[in-house]
Amino acid sequence: MRKFVIPFTGLKDGKHNFEFDIDDRFFEQYESSEIQKGTVSVQVGVIKTPRFIELEFDISGTVHIMCDRCLDYFDLGTRYTGKLYFRFGEETYEQTEDVIILSSRETEICIDQYIYEFLHLTLPYKKIHPEIAGKSGCNIQMVNKLKSLSVQQVKENDPRWDQLKKIKDKN
Repeated sequence: MRKFVIPFTGLKDGKHNFEFDIDDRFFEQYESSEIQKGTVSVQVGVIKTPRFIELEFDISGTVHIMCDRCLDYFDLGTRYTGKLYFRFGEETYEQTEDVIILSSRETEICIDQYIYEFLHLTLPYKKIHPEIAGKSGCNIQMVNKLKSLSVQQVKENDPRWDQLKKIKDKN
């Protein structure tokens, strides 16, 4: 994905801005991605100094994901802001979750994997259709099918517990 590369070698010290547009082709590169489609805009502010490089990400757009309840796809608005710091060293490796050491031989930073991870971090734990006019946006046929297949528990009273509750209530 050469499209998502920031060449930092020729940049002067200071702040620089880069813009990237993401479409369905981006997500096709990741076969096991929860996000299969989407339209996302990525702004990256690059602050370059002689000792480190700071990337400020501002990601916003819409992703197409599967509902956990009814299994239909829906569009979800997404937004992420965050920073990554790159320092120079002998080898390239991730020092912490937001500090990456770059080999002094590197001349550019490929950010596609970071964008992919940031987008997945914005996904809610439960991905469910948003409500429309106070009603669930889920596929009503699937919801009805789930209700018909769900097991209804019948609460039976255990007479032994009833006797203990009587004692408890007296005290």
